[in-house]
Amino acid sequence: MKTTILIDNACNCLEKQLFTKSSIYINYRWHWNRFIKSIYFETEFNLQSINNYLIHKCGRNLLLEDPSVLPVKEYRIRHAFHSLIYYFNYQSMPGTSMEGSSIRKKLSNFDKICLDSYMEHIKELEYSPNSQRYAYNTVHTFLTTCSLLDISDGLLLQYFYSLSDLSKQTVKSKLKVLKRFLVYCNKKEYIYSDYSPLFPSNKHRNHTEIPSVYTPEEIFQLLDYIRYSGGINPKRNYAIALLIALYGFRAGDIWNMKISDIDWESETICIVQSKTKQLLTHKFNGYSGNALTDYLLNKRSAFTSEKVFLKADGSELGSAVTISTMISNAFISSGININGRKHGSHSLRHSLASNMLSNDTGIMEISKTLGHASVDTTRIYSKVDFNHLRLCELEVPTYE
Repeated sequence: MKTTILIDNACNCLEKQLFTKSSIYINYRWHWNRFIKSIYFETEFNLQSINNYLIHKCGRNLLLEDPSVLPVKEYRIRHAFHSLIYYFNYQSMPGTSMEGSSIRKKLSNFDKICLDSYMEHIKELEYSPNSQRYAYNTVHTFLTTCSLLDISDGLLLQYFYSLSDLSKQTVKSKLKVLKRFLVYCNKKEYIYSDYSPLFPSNKHRNHTEIPSVYTPEEIFQLLDYIRYSGGINPKRNYAIALLIALYGFRAGDIWNMKISDIDWESETICIVQSKTKQLLTHKFNGYSGNALTDYLLNKRSAFTSEKVFLKADGSELGSAVTISTMISNAFISSGININGRKHGSHSLRHSLASNMLSNDTGIMEISKTLGHASVDTTRIYSKVDFNHLRLCELEVPTYE
């Protein structure tokens, strides 16, 4: 079978297993497309061509490596090609089908009534669409394993224990949603016990976290990779990354940015921030203005939407997560040593603030640039301002 046909069939198989188009592209097709470019399009599929490609790209055959010890980038490459070989041999994809995902499992009528009622409640509280979607998915998954008809202290604690393999931040956000849901159900008398005392305390001092930041050299490396690496829409992705790196825009603000927000006469972008609802204005420089102009004139589908940044086919991006995922994948593929640091779009915002501070920019100016509602929020970046922190070092006391 020709390699191109095999890859098309594998992607169709993933779609039938209810994988989203973005998941198929990011985790599989993106890697397979680069493999196709290295061979003749009409080449018959064979294992040796993959082995040769992996040795050329990675310096060794990743299929022979233990996946548990591979870095994230190499693990994704190995997984993509292992899956393609598996499909060639068995006409199916390895792993669990999305058809079995908990979000697709039916709830009892009572649980569904409670969940629907809660969703109407948070909609009235004007939760954002993303927050509503996250709350629905979190509560639905919980109810498939711990129905309100059978809920008890023991079952709830057992569910807490099942989250132990997740990151600390993920557990924290899920428990916050579940606690609010169960408190709501108790007030509405869907359940007659108050389970909130069982939830771990989430009390913490504000602004104690350490932001993940990157040097200007690393940011330039990332931008160069996005600009010249190809892909479906490099002009759009480069303009997005540049706007975040230069002005600190949040992914949600980029996603929601409209053509009417751009004033070409005064060379400014003026938005209402999605998080703080405050007005934020930035003036173009040569780099941002040229990148945005290049995308709008030479790549963006004309007049298909009021939003600035669109998919290649002219449709709107699904959510702000698409932007953060694009930046995250670029960090992984660019050769930058992430070294445990977060690497989404927000890390560019953090890096801008940190680098401004190290260049002696005042805290008020940084707060104005980022559009913070309070200058106290900006002070978090002083924790990674190592140049100035070294000036405050104290001698270690000596004891007899």
